[in-house]
Amino acid sequence: MNAINLGLVSDRIPILFPIVGCEIQVGIGAESLSAGSFFDLPRLSEAIGHPVLDWQDVKKGRFDLAYLNSDKSPHDDDDLIGCWSVSQTFDDSKKPLDREGPHFLHLDVQYTAVPLSVKLNGTGSGWHTSFAGLSHLMSPAGRSEALSLEPPLPTFGKRPLPPTTPHPKPDDHLACFDNLYWVWTKYVWEWEQFPSPTWDAVGTHMHFTKEADEIATMYLQTLFGLREDQEVPPFVSIHVRHADFKNLCPDPNNVKSCYAPISEYARHVQELTAELAQKHPVDSPLAHVTEVIMMSDETDEEWWAEVDAMGWRQTRPYEEMIARDYGRRWPAIVDSIIQSRGAAFVGTSQSTMSIVAARRVMDWNKGPVKLVEWGQR
Repeated sequence: MNAINLGLVSDRIPILFPIVGCEIQVGIGAESLSAGSFFDLPRLSEAIGHPVLDWQDVKKGRFDLAYLNSDKSPHDDDDLIGCWSVSQTFDDSKKPLDREGPHFLHLDVQYTAVPLSVKLNGTGSGWHTSFAGLSHLMSPAGRSEALSLEPPLPTFGKRPLPPTTPHPKPDDHLACFDNLYWVWTKYVWEWEQFPSPTWDAVGTHMHFTKEADEIATMYLQTLFGLREDQEVPPFVSIHVRHADFKNLCPDPNNVKSCYAPISEYARHVQELTAELAQKHPVDSPLAHVTEVIMMSDETDEEWWAEVDAMGWRQTRPYEEMIARDYGRRWPAIVDSIIQSRGAAFVGTSQSTMSIVAARRVMDWNKGPVKLVEWGQR
């Protein structure tokens, strides 16, 4: 989303990076997917009035295949290219992010640190940069200014270059960065705010492909025990993020004390269904929503037993089936689509997946949402 908005701001054509398989996230052998595998890029491009390309349209790669160790290793035919590094400037390591993507796309990326001028004003420490600053850096004048600084901006290359090959400057035709996650217009965490420039310009238009929607519908029908010709009833979708958030808990020996209890989510479900009942006519199914679908990365069986006791449905029993039929990446994609289908949504504050799902439900379904603060009782 940020890459696309940067393309709009800078009047450049964004090229969307693939989701590269990584054993840390979904297990060894996960397939690498192009963005166009699940996002409807032609619809997006038409909605924003700007071209959007998929990397598989411009560069080869082992898309839709199980990820191999060779995908993250250098290749003899890797194209040498200079890119900008945000991490090298703002992270304590003073090194670029070590990404699997460049080698997957047969790119030998050599980095130059971004200048401090791209920093979002008033944000102090951290990686927060501004769209205006990065857009200027991508312009001929901004690039020239940055590359003329004294002392010169630091450079870094993971793979040593031959003695006769100079370190490539950031490409003036194809601008590239090691990280665009923490880019904002005026304020940090603007995805959670109203208005939200990046979401309003891009995110709300990033619909899923027809094929991805159909896969999610099929599993929703299975989850509700419906036939193919039967309509899925309205439901409240919930996303609870626990796994990596445990690192935020001040007491590592009592992580559960940091989790908001199931009862907190149940309270918000009741509030949101009451809001739906007030908003919709009495003869509308949306005035009588009783179904709830819980999605979470939690693995504790006692916690899931509490979910069962609430009578809430889960996508968890179908994860292996989805992975077997479509690939290891698809359970999370299906969960994202189901979250966006909620008549109302309850999520986890600070979780990107929850924030995006909440905004989809608000924009696409005109439904009420609530994000539960970490550790709230």
